[in-house]
Amino acid sequence: MKTPKKQTAENYIKEIRRNTRRIFSSEQKIQIVMEALRAEMSVAELCRKYSINESQFYKWNKEFLEAGKKRLSGDTVREATSDEVAELRKENQRLKEMVADLVLRYDIVKKLVHAGLTLKVRRYMRLTVSEKQEIIHMVTRSEIGVNRTLREIGINKSTFYNWYHAFSQHGVDGLLPNKRASNRQWNSIPESQKNLVVEFALEYPDLSSRELAYKITDEQQIFISESSVYRILKARGLITAPAHFLSAADEFTNKTGFVHQMWQTDFTYFKILGWGWYYLSTVLDDYSRYIVHWELCSNMKADDVKRTVDRAIVKAKLVTKQKPRLLSDNGSCYIATELKSYLKDNYQMDQVHGVPIIRKHKVKLNVITEL
Repeated sequence: MKTPKKQTAENYIKEIRRNTRRIFSSEQKIQIVMEALRAEMSVAELCRKYSINESQFYKWNKEFLEAGKKRLSGDTVREATSDEVAELRKENQRLKEMVADLVLRYDIVKKLVHAGLTLKVRRYMRLTVSEKQEIIHMVTRSEIGVNRTLREIGINKSTFYNWYHAFSQHGVDGLLPNKRASNRQWNSIPESQKNLVVEFALEYPDLSSRELAYKITDEQQIFISESSVYRILKARGLITAPAHFLSAADEFTNKTGFVHQMWQTDFTYFKILGWGWYYLSTVLDDYSRYIVHWELCSNMKADDVKRTVDRAIVKAKLVTKQKPRLLSDNGSCYIATELKSYLKDNYQMDQVHGVPIIRKHKVKLNVITEL
């Protein structure tokens, strides 16, 4: 084993100077030379001030004077500084990358136009076998790499590699679109259950599609929605057309002629996260469209309607005056006998309810022989 040689003090000092050597920029060099030309201090003092060797200073001074002499004589050719060289190299690299990118884009556009494709393949766009083959050849022969070429085209890597592996194993046939084993959807109703719906409809012609759906679920333990039963019967021609159509008029026949002649009331549902359902009870004047009173309730019962009407009457100052009629829908709280008796006994108020439209799709009996 060799023993390490002892380092002398002189070599140690040289190594320290080498490691702590300062690197002066061109501006710092010019500043030191200009300070020497002003002769405010000697060259030795100046060198000690900036910790440089005198030979180094005289070298900078000579280069500075020679460059100024060439400049004055009309010679503009000079050596660039290290900073300028680094900047020029960076600029050169940027220009090379820009040129390479433009060449790539031109090559891709040229090949896509030749293949009959757009600039970027649209998402979910189905390509033909020839287009897939052209893209595979273009990507594999690209000089800038697969990833960058695919990004420019707009094709996912997994999609390209699926095409590439299929083309490598099976040739052009591997690029053909896969055929589905069956066009039947996973949630489609089997034909046997459709026939069962038709049998029930013919056996019970007085039942609506909703009632048929319930009966099939109860008796056959097969769940089929009301809309599905309706579609099956309509496809088989077992749904009759309505005897008459109820069309809405452009305006009410008996319009209100003054304020507080008739009020409208209804509930609006609100689901508040963390709290549950709340119901907004509103009383609206039919003539002025003014909201007489509103109240947020935790239930939707007849007591809530009574409380809302009481406060609306107080707000409208109709305690001793004639009370308006109350228009509402056919909700359980509005058609309750308790509310009707309360309004009649306390306020002599009449109620008006909207007429519900009940449509029942009957089964045609005259098409049995056509099945």
